[in-house]
Amino acid sequence: MPPSYCPHCGTAAPEGARFCMKCGREQPTAAGAGDPVPPALPPMAPPPGHAHRPTPPGYAPPPGYAPVRPSPAGEFLGRAMRGDWVGSLKAAAWPTGLILALAVALAIPSYGQGDDVVVGWSDRLRIALAMLLQAFGGGFEVRAAGPGSPYGSGSDGSGGSDAFGSGYGTTGQAGATLSLVPLTVTVLWVGALLLASRAARKQGGGMEAAVRISALVTGAILVLGLFAQPDIAGVSVSSSPLLAALGALVLSLLVTGGVLQQDAAAQWLAQRPAAHAVVRATGTAVRALGAVVALCALIGFIAYADVDGVDGTAMLLALPVLPNIGLAVLGVSWGAPVEYDVRGEFGWFGSGMEHGGFGLSELGDAVNGWAVTGAVLIGVVCALYAGVSAARRSVDRREQAIAGGLFLVLYLLLTGLSGVSAELSGDVAGVGGQGMVEIAPSVPDALLFGLLWVGGAVLVAPHLLRLVGRPAGTPAPEPAWGPGTQPQPPAWNPSVQTPPTTVPTATPQPTPYPSHDPRTVHLGPAAAGTAAAATAARRRSVVVWSLTLVAAVVLGGGITAGVLFLKSDKSDNQQPPAAAAEDNKPAASGSTDSAPPEAGPTPSSTPVPTTSPTASATAPPAAPTVPGGYRMVSDSAGFSFAVPVQWDRESEKNHQITYAGSTGRAELKVGVIRNAPYTSYENFRNLERTADANQKNYRRLQLGANTFQGFQGAIWEYTYEDKQSGETIHAIDQSYIADDGTEYAIYTTERDRYWSDARQIFDTALSTWMLNDLD
Repeated sequence: MPPSYCPHCGTAAPEGARFCMKCGREQPTAAGAGDPVPPALPPMAPPPGHAHRPTPPGYAPPPGYAPVRPSPAGEFLGRAMRGDWVGSLKAAAWPTGLILALAVALAIPSYGQGDDVVVGWSDRLRIALAMLLQAFGGGFEVRAAGPGSPYGSGSDGSGGSDAFGSGYGTTGQAGATLSLVPLTVTVLWVGALLLASRAARKQGGGMEAAVRISALVTGAILVLGLFAQPDIAGVSVSSSPLLAALGALVLSLLVTGGVLQQDAAAQWLAQRPAAHAVVRATGTAVRALGAVVALCALIGFIAYADVDGVDGTAMLLALPVLPNIGLAVLGVSWGAPVEYDVRGEFGWFGSGMEHGGFGLSELGDAVNGWAVTGAVLIGVVCALYAGVSAARRSVDRREQAIAGGLFLVLYLLLTGLSGVSAELSGDVAGVGGQGMVEIAPSVPDALLFGLLWVGGAVLVAPHLLRLVGRPAGTPAPEPAWGPGTQPQPPAWNPSVQTPPTTVPTATPQPTPYPSHDPRTVHLGPAAAGTAAAATAARRRSVVVWSLTLVAAVVLGGGITAGVLFLKSDKSDNQQPPAAAAEDNKPAASGSTDSAPPEAGPTPSSTPVPTTSPTASATAPPAAPTVPGGYRMVSDSAGFSFAVPVQWDRESEKNHQITYAGSTGRAELKVGVIRNAPYTSYENFRNLERTADANQKNYRRLQLGANTFQGFQGAIWEYTYEDKQSGETIHAIDQSYIADDGTEYAIYTTERDRYWSDARQIFDTALSTWMLNDLD
């Protein structure tokens, strides 16, 4: 008798067994000598990758068995891993070689080191790589190996603080951080990756090739980022390689995926007209913005090269940021200034805080009126080019509006990335200080003026094209059918003969020209007269639309000039008429309710007549009372106040005047900022964020808006721990903005154990403070 097998799992069972020894199921009655033998199941094939083993007779897989298949993502990754890595490596070599070539070019100059070369070529190469990798989101941070050096102004070397509350002492770990996106490197890298992806597409590469190329490019950027971290003379450079690799991965996936999936994307878009219109509008906006930024970058680079003192090395360093320069030129041409913000204390530039901008008005002051006219003309040309490009490459007005809106969005995005900022803490490579510097185009102003210029250009461009005989819009939209749909037949096809029955016999057939084009018909006298009338109407419309174009340009320029005038005049009219009545009330001069009475003499208020504003302006202020041991000083910056008799004027740096004695740490600093574009309270709130982040054990004692001699001001008092000596430093700052828009900040700092004497000096200065009539 042949052996019996379990019909459920196929396991051989002993003769007469009632239950299967493997699956435990009950077996059918054992077959007798005359019973039929159950049919044997087919043998189960071995799993892939396993050696074939002899299958016992009648062995079969259980019912419903099926081999496990990988997921779609797993299959995709498997195809990508088993693909052509050699071809992908050749494609990834293009962008990687570009970065290396740029780094080598930047590392060749010695940058003024002379014969005593401290930073060798290999170190310069690694520093250049760290700078270039910022194009993908990497960082550039320099850290000193040892503690920082004090740059305080006190004679005891315990560190100092500026007149605006952002003082610093020594730091345990000195360092500097630079934030800059060299857009030239980004554009060139994307261009090299685009060419490499097109070469891979010609070889039949798909999305799997995009994954391989992106993985190789990301790995190369990661290796370069790890290499770009040198240690030079006790200073270490960090390039944030992980962030740079992540940015490179995202960019490479977008570029390579878009190129290698172009055909599939075209078929998908052909069935979705709305998405197709957005994609076409995006291409139009990118082309127009690229041309506009390239023109402005060329103009900016020529102007930069014409500046005195700019040599070949400086021009070489400007090449990686050419699009940044172009965006700044475009913003200034449209009325959006380039703003700068300096806060803190620096060994090279002194201490203080300064905020301002460089726009059309500053350009006129620095050069002449013709420079402003040229800048506005550049803005007109750029706006019209954007509008004309949108009109010519768009099918209808809706797509034209989308292209204009995307142009503005891309412009604002790049403008936000084009700025540069640096932060310094302590002494790094001979540069000492603590604070931050930021230079960037104003994004809110770019949005405002961009809406005016781009919106006006989008409206005017179709009429301008009509004037020159080139109607707006593409000749015909892209085919709106995909491979699976049937295209609509054209309205008339010369190759197909129309049956006679479909043409009315009463309709005369047109007479073709010798070109034998059935669609070209001979125009009769009436039609010729109509064409002449249309030509005359077009000539008349030339005058009308020319005047319209001139009016649009004048309107755009007028609005720009008006907004700039209002912004520049804002600081001269900060107090509304309703606030003038508030100023007639007697107010304490800089003292607050929280000031301790024993700190010194209470500042006396300046009497103000309660008559008309004219009488208030012409009434002479009362002479302040000078306590014993003090003397009045009249400063050339336009103010007077009392200081101890042994104190003198010591220095003036960055709009900051310092009065101090020959011994001790105590001093009075007065900051003078013309046309301050902020309120004193807003300025203190911003500065407190820097102090809280940089000062050790910072603690606010008071910070609030107040009224100082009838003007809106603010007072800020705080303490922090000096990082070198460990002593508690006490500081107080009273700031206000005068009628002419000038901000005055009276500031003092001293060790907390001597604070009572310093507070008396501070309160005396406030109580005797006066503005001089320099006219």
